[in-house]
Amino acid sequence: MPRIRFVFLIIVVVFSSLAVAGQAEIRSEIEEANAELSEIYGFSVKYSLTILKGEGHEQPAAIDNNGIYQIFLYTSSYKPGVARHELAHVYFFEYLRIRDINPDEIPLWYHEVIAEGFQNLHTGTRRSALRVAFFDFTEYEERYPVKDDQSVFYGAVASFADYIIKRNSYNKLLEVVNEFSTEREIDTAFLNVFGSTVRSMLLKWRIVFLLPYSPFVVGVVLFLYLLIGRRDKYWRKFPLDLRSLEEDEETKNRRM
Repeated sequence: MPRIRFVFLIIVVVFSSLAVAGQAEIRSEIEEANAELSEIYGFSVKYSLTILKGEGHEQPAAIDNNGIYQIFLYTSSYKPGVARHELAHVYFFEYLRIRDINPDEIPLWYHEVIAEGFQNLHTGTRRSALRVAFFDFTEYEERYPVKDDQSVFYGAVASFADYIIKRNSYNKLLEVVNEFSTEREIDTAFLNVFGSTVRSMLLKWRIVFLLPYSPFVVGVVLFLYLLIGRRDKYWRKFPLDLRSLEEDEETKNRRM
């Protein structure tokens, strides 16, 4: 009995240590992110951070309650960069509030471009699945995709944000909002900042995204071309029997 209690005590200590380490990692990451975001935006934001253990399936969240910001993170499902992502949402909420823009006026996908762009500002993005290039994340203006599509949604958004930042800067994403405050139309704001509409930017991003796959695509096309060509060459070896065609036509006429 004492041995069982001792083992149980060890398990409790281990899990407690992991939870404390997880909280320390989250707090360290969010402090660094806060310093960086303060420099980018030129102001600081007051927010409350709640770190919970969770069951492993909860979604982190950043909540704007009329200028009172709350961040909820979970140690059980935490991944590096998530704290940066959620705090970026908070700063963006405040940025919009200062400009008298309702967050709902900005498409949901652009909120995620802002957050994903900051999350991967230093770490970069991992190579996403090919499906990402053909996923139209811009159709999600007011709601998130179903759970099965959320992974590819965030992959596409992160890749698109990375494409813009590498060729411009993170601040350019905020300039879009400055233009939006006047134009009240995201497509026009993109045109004014980048010289391209959203659709045009998406096309350029997709071309760049698919470039590494081009040797594979060329290989498949070449294989199909050779395969079809060989089959055509094979069937050409057999002479066309016109007499058999005439007999078939006569048989058909008789039946009619």
